[in-house]
Amino acid sequence: MDREIVVFSDVHYSKNWDTIEKCLIKRQSSTHSFLNPNKELRHFIRRVNKSSTTGLVINNGDSVDYHFDDYSALKNLLKQKPNSRRTSNWDHFNLDLQCLNKPYIAILGNHDYRKEAYNYNFWGTDHVNLSSRERKKYKNEIGHHAFRGPFELLSIMVNNKKFNPLKKCLGYKKRRHFIFGKYHCIFLNNGTDAFVKLRNIFKYIDKNLMPPILSYDLDGLKKKDLAYVSSCLSQMTGDHFLIFQHAPIINSKTVNLNKEYQLSTNLFRKSTVKQNISYNTILNGGGRLLNILRKTAGNVTIVCSHTHASKYFLIDKSSLAAKEVSAGDFNFEKNNPSYIKQVTTLPLGVIHKIEGGFKTGFLKINDQGFKEVVLKIFNK
Repeated sequence: MDREIVVFSDVHYSKNWDTIEKCLIKRQSSTHSFLNPNKELRHFIRRVNKSSTTGLVINNGDSVDYHFDDYSALKNLLKQKPNSRRTSNWDHFNLDLQCLNKPYIAILGNHDYRKEAYNYNFWGTDHVNLSSRERKKYKNEIGHHAFRGPFELLSIMVNNKKFNPLKKCLGYKKRRHFIFGKYHCIFLNNGTDAFVKLRNIFKYIDKNLMPPILSYDLDGLKKKDLAYVSSCLSQMTGDHFLIFQHAPIINSKTVNLNKEYQLSTNLFRKSTVKQNISYNTILNGGGRLLNILRKTAGNVTIVCSHTHASKYFLIDKSSLAAKEVSAGDFNFEKNNPSYIKQVTTLPLGVIHKIEGGFKTGFLKINDQGFKEVVLKIFNK
């Protein structure tokens, strides 16, 4: 295969990042350390367009930070300002995306479902490397700081029956597969944040009590998704299956190279929680997906994002022993069908300092294996 797949994720596009950068320039503050996700997307597109080796670009979710690009104060929410009068971050994202001249496929992340903008007093701007002290200098110009009472929950909770942001996502198609060279690519939707669905509340509370960490999980996979994966694996023949989904099935909070874990398909959630490898993963369907993949004779790699850090796992199909490994060890086993392999990508537009994710970048997949490309490194 002389062409490669390029995977980017976690852009978290928002019109307000451009507003903040303009404020920094206007007040002659340094923009060197500020991470503008919008600018990073534009740079990435220009870079990929110049590449003669890129044959397919995959967006692995979290295209936007939230749907509407304005910040509705309490009075506007109470007046139920018509959505038709409000512009969307998707509109701005798609406008930049039109400059991409490569074949393009997208999946969804949890942020792609979120409707309203965040209150920066609550959520902060650390993920774009802007301290609260620095941000407060420009709060009157950039907004996003008025308290909206119980309506603050609208920033993370979405009623999909009344509001469907997915129509704005170019390149997305539900339960999709695509053949690229020797790779058979399967694309899955992990859904919304797990905690916004009532049926997940008790699972989510139980999970976050042991261990005592807050984990931003996605709802996960439904029976139809799992049946679709099983059908694809049984009907398609090829050298390598790539399964693209936004959140991983296992993930340690910190890097623990060569540490081994024991998984279980029947007690999957309990075993991952107990071993601290359930941080920012999918809440539902992990064990069933693992059971499907271990039964296939094919070579399978799950390509995930969401964690804002690059990690590699090998899962032995027969014993279900899992090990976190280096990129080199991962690629050494890239053609070994006895392992289920899982990689998480670097983010393009955010950093996550708690987990040590100080780098932005993307992933390349070709005959040589899986290679992370680092674009920027931020100081700790």
